[in-house]
Formats: sequence, C-alpha cells, structure tokens
Amino acid sequence: MISRADIQRIQSLPDDAMVLMAVVNDNPDLPDNHGTGLQTRVKVGMQEAGVPPTPMGQVMDDLQVARTHHGRSSLYIVGEDLFERYEIQADLPERFHYGRPLKSLLDSILELMPTVAVMAVDNEWARLFVLRQGELQEVSSEENIRLDDGDRWDTIVSGTRHVPGAPGSGGAGRGQPGSGPRSDSGTDLFEAREDAARQRFYNQKVQQLGQVLDVLDIEQLILVGTVQRLAEFKAEIPAKAPYEVIGETNVIGGTSWANPAEILEKITPIVEEHRQKTEEQVLHDIQEQGVMEVERVLEMVQQSRLYRLIIPEDGSQMHLYRSHNREVPYFTAQKDVTESPLDGSLMERVTLEEVLPDFVDLYGVEVKRLHGDYANRLVKEFGGLAGLPRY
Repeated sequence: MISRADIQRIQSLPDDAMVLMAVVNDNPDLPDNHGTGLQTRVKVGMQEAGVPPTPMGQVMDDLQVARTHHGRSSLYIVGEDLFERYEIQADLPERFHYGRPLKSLLDSILELMPTVAVMAVDNEWARLFVLRQGELQEVSSEENIRLDDGDRWDTIVSGTRHVPGAPGSGGAGRGQPGSGPRSDSGTDLFEAREDAARQRFYNQKVQQLGQVLDVLDIEQLILVGTVQRLAEFKAEIPAKAPYEVIGETNVIGGTSWANPAEILEKITPIVEEHRQKTEEQVLHDIQEQGVMEVERVLEMVQQSRLYRLIIPEDGSQMHLYRSHNREVPYFTAQKDVTESPLDGSLMERVTLEEVLPDFVDLYGVEVKRLHGDYANRLVKEFGGLAGLPRY
C-alpha cells in the first residue's frame, strides 16, 4: 500500500529530476508471469520507454529476487540514489515512464482503486471497514448494549398481568387461587424494548459513521447484513447524509463472525459496478452539456471555465504544446504554434499526462479518467478530451 507520506514524498520530487516511474503487474498467479514471461515483458516495456541501462537493471534485478508477494502489482520509483517499490493489491495496467517525475501517475493508480467504507451491521454488532487500495481493514467494532438485568426476558415476562375471574392462573401469588389467564403483554413489552434498544444502537452508529467518514474523506458506503437489519439501519440515515450508499450484500454466518476476506470478495463487484455506472454518467454529462473539441477544451481550461476535465486512463497517448516560460503559461494543441502569443516564449511538445498537474494547480480543474470501453468511447466519439463547464 502507498501511504499518504509516500504519496507526498513522490509528489515532492524535484521537477528537474530524472526518474523511472513504472507500474508492473507482477501477480504471481497470472500465467503471463510464469517462467521468464514477466522479466521479458517488463524489459521490452522499459526499452520502448527509453529507460537507461542503470535503472532498468535495478528493476530487472529486483524482479528476479525471490520474495513473498503481498500484492498483485508494484509501483517502482527509481532515480539517482533512489529505489522504491510499493506493492498494490490490484491488477493494474502496466506503464513505464522515464524523465521528469510524472506526478499524475499516482492519481491514475489511486483512481482505479477507490476508497470505500463498509458497514457490517446486525442487531448485535456494528463493524466498520475501509477498503483502500484494494485492501480491506477493520477500523472499529462495537457490540450493541444488551438489555440490563432489569429488562431481561424472564424479569419482564414474570411481571405480566392476569385477567381477573379466570380460575387456575396463579394470579394471587404462587400456590394461591388464580384470578385469570396470563396475557401476552410481557412478551410484547420485551420485544418493544428490544426494538427500541436496537433503534438507539443504529441511530448512534449512524451519527458516528457520518463523523468518521467526514474525517476520512470517504463519500461511498457499502452495507453488509440481512435485508431486514439493513432496512432498519438505513432508516436512521438522514436524507442529506454526506455519503452515498452504493450497494448492499450479505455474508454467510452473519456479520459478527464474517472474515474480512469474505466481505472483500462480496463487495469487489459492487465497487466495480459503481465505477462503471459513474463513468457511464460522465459520458452522458459530456453529451448533454460538455465541451468536446480539444483546442476549445484547452482554451476554456485556461479561462478557468471548466470544473472537470475528462481524459482517457493513459494521458501519455495525447500530445500538446506548452510554453517554456512557466511564469506565463500557455497551452495549445496546434502544431503550427511555435511561440506563445502571450510572451513569445518557445513552445515544447509534451504529453497530456505531463501538464495535468499544471491544470489542477493553475486553474482548479478536477481530472476524471475513463477506463476500458468508456475511454475508447471518449476517444472515438468525443475526440479524446472533454470538459464540463462551471457555468
């Protein structure tokens, strides 16, 4: 897993540093990685990316070292006096970049692995998990406060009323003539108190959940449990909760004893389905109100008129032109523009991936990546780059 400290350190690499940034799918369970398949594929990928012999050799040596794999992919950051490898619990598309730090590469990795909260709840337990970078970790577990001794079943039921006048009920005391048959009021009272205790428990957990997810900056929630209990829990969630319930599921044996691995297996398809629905909605929004011509998109970005920029998953496949003078930035897709119209500085050819941090920092734009078929549709139907206007 890549920690926040790791991310900050990588994002803080000097702009003029020359580094290799590589994503390698080294999952040992994949047939393509058996034998020499992994080493051969990675070497070819680095050669095509123009990686020098020294960092290439360091990665190749590391791939051949016998080690216990805890992840399915690895992120390599290799430079002068720098060699870092991070194991990631996801099968990521391989990418190789050598040159100035490609800081947006981290964003593309993390976007494929959204952070989601998971609440497993029943009438006895509420367990909160966080899915981050493909790993599910339990962060809290709380048991429902059981009814105290004064509210126990036998205490409540023994205090039931009796109907006067009916023989044999024992209503005058033990061994005394009866005054009527027992009613079911004790049972009803117990069930009512148990329902009230469960409702208080759910209400308390919902309030705590909102606070925790706000601190963790998590906006999606998956619920785990039986249909009835989840319906009762959801009834306590306010209509304007700062998070969205994106799915529900259940596990064998109940939520109290469920293994995190079992929960992860159940929620993974839910997360993927939600990602696809979100990307489908983005394409719909582009068609309804988006800006689609590349030069027009770049113009509106520089006017701070777009709040979201939509790109394919790998922005290194598109080239733009950026002015050398970073103090007076200018961007265009026109090949025949050799000088910036703002200050006359020369233009340099760069990839879209390289300028994304500039768009974010200078113009406050949010970058949204589309993947798979949705990325292909963005290229074929909308020219490979689109934006959603602020107004």
